[in-house]
Amino acid sequence: MEINVRESERTLVLRKPNPLRFVTEIKAILYLLPFLIPFAIFYLWPVCRGAWMSLHVWGIQGMQKYVGFANYKKIFTDQNFYLYVWHSFYFVLICAPSVIVLGLILALIINQKIRFRTAIRSMFFLPYVLSVSVISFIWLRLFDSKYGPINALLKVIGLPGDIHWLTDKHFVWWAITLTTDWWTVGFVMVLFLAGLQEIPTDHYEAAKIDGAGAWKQFWHITLPGLSRVMKIQVFYQIISCLKLFGQVQIMTGGGPGDSTNTMIRYIYVTGFKKDMFGLASAQSIVFCIIMLLIAVIQFKLTESRD
Repeated sequence: MEINVRESERTLVLRKPNPLRFVTEIKAILYLLPFLIPFAIFYLWPVCRGAWMSLHVWGIQGMQKYVGFANYKKIFTDQNFYLYVWHSFYFVLICAPSVIVLGLILALIINQKIRFRTAIRSMFFLPYVLSVSVISFIWLRLFDSKYGPINALLKVIGLPGDIHWLTDKHFVWWAITLTTDWWTVGFVMVLFLAGLQEIPTDHYEAAKIDGAGAWKQFWHITLPGLSRVMKIQVFYQIISCLKLFGQVQIMTGGGPGDSTNTMIRYIYVTGFKKDMFGLASAQSIVFCIIMLLIAVIQFKLTESRD
């Protein structure tokens, strides 16, 4: 009986309102307000507005009529939708692995004790500071089939120098990938450098004493030590590649033909060139759901591995 009474008294004490806890919660909300207010204005409200627009025929002059889910039906009956989704995923397959591998190689090189290490690191990171329009215009000139330096260099070393990089569907995706790799590899490198510096040097010293070579050290110490950074890199690069727009819009305009049109450009053309903002909003929501599903699958896979 005494034990039951004490337990009941304890529960009563726990259920009593704690004014200090209430004050702490209010303070936490106040600290979050500088983030929550812009987040609600510039993110939540546009998302809700876009969802509402997707249920209407909506042009540049505003709402015209309510059509329910008719815009969504148009998306799934449009063959271009599946083509452009494939283009977006194709870019992920060729660009994400290449930029991650290049970033890791650069990080491993710069992490060594070499001269001018800070200058080299800054040189590789500098392109990431530039906007996508600047990067695209730079490489648009470099890939010029007549006067571009890349074709001129190929001629000097004895290779075919008449490649139409941006108008030949066999080369255009590789040109866009090279542009994107050059632009973003510095950011990937910096993240890997941060991960490398967190790996204790004692592990490498112990491995050397045990007779492990450079490859075994990389495979059994470096890669496991970079596992968390690698997960972040893979997730970020997949989402970033799926959002490809600027390079395609400036360098190829979706061409040659329809070979480089992606989902983001598909949404842009539907909304701003065809004046069908309702349909464009529906396309945006469908593509957003696809990216969310990819994120969930990736998180589930990494959790199961852990």
